[in-house]
Amino acid sequence: MKRTLGYLVLLALLPVSAQAQRSGQGFTQQFNHATVLLSTGDTIAGPLALHRSEEILTMTMADNTVRTLPAVNVQSFAVQGERYDRSRERYYYDDFYSMRQGYYYGNPYFNTLPPPRRRERPDTALVRVFRTYRWNRDNDYSDFRAPGFFEQLSGGPIILLRREGLVERPVTYSGPYGYGGYGYGMPGRTMGYYTDVKDNFFLGLPNGNVLSLRNPKKDLLAYFHAHSRQIEQYAKQNKLDYTDARELAYIVNYANSLGAAKK
Repeated sequence: MKRTLGYLVLLALLPVSAQAQRSGQGFTQQFNHATVLLSTGDTIAGPLALHRSEEILTMTMADNTVRTLPAVNVQSFAVQGERYDRSRERYYYDDFYSMRQGYYYGNPYFNTLPPPRRRERPDTALVRVFRTYRWNRDNDYSDFRAPGFFEQLSGGPIILLRREGLVERPVTYSGPYGYGGYGYGMPGRTMGYYTDVKDNFFLGLPNGNVLSLRNPKKDLLAYFHAHSRQIEQYAKQNKLDYTDARELAYIVNYANSLGAAKK
């Protein structure tokens, strides 16, 4: 059954208790449709641009004026219809609707097949949900936490979050015999670079802060340490990858089902 943006926005707005970028280049994504829940409790709708580096939204209003919204003024927002940038070689969309509802493999109430793997063509009609959390921008030496935008990938109370960033990846040539051509065992030559999108994962905590999952498996099991063996066995039985966004969302939902969240 096709779910409309308006229906999912209601779910999105319910409260819940590269190398990042190339030097000098920001990462901005533009969406044709968005609904934003402000910190005041009001909602506004319209085309939206998400400026990831600056942690701000810009929205085009009905009178063609542009409204700027820093993260401190936003609780959450749902977007649809990204203006796809074809320069991102391996960019993809997955449907996280089921995962945001808390479903996981083995749930007796969830008998449908999981959504397909990464698509050849991006399905920008899928609704994406973002929430505002406080974080220290991954600076371990700073206690200062400022609000930032994170995409919600799972249910709660502990929520899997994602932040995307642009990275440059090299294109190498290995030569006809599997090496660089400079001598046996030498690495391939770098022929150029392409822009890709890198996933960075976090856990959204009930207190409004985030925990970085730099090593998703290690850090996730450490957080849910009381149930780490059950979680690890669950992931192994279902052949779930801790570095895959969709599969990691199922793992986090399973951990939540165990009542494993810290109080």
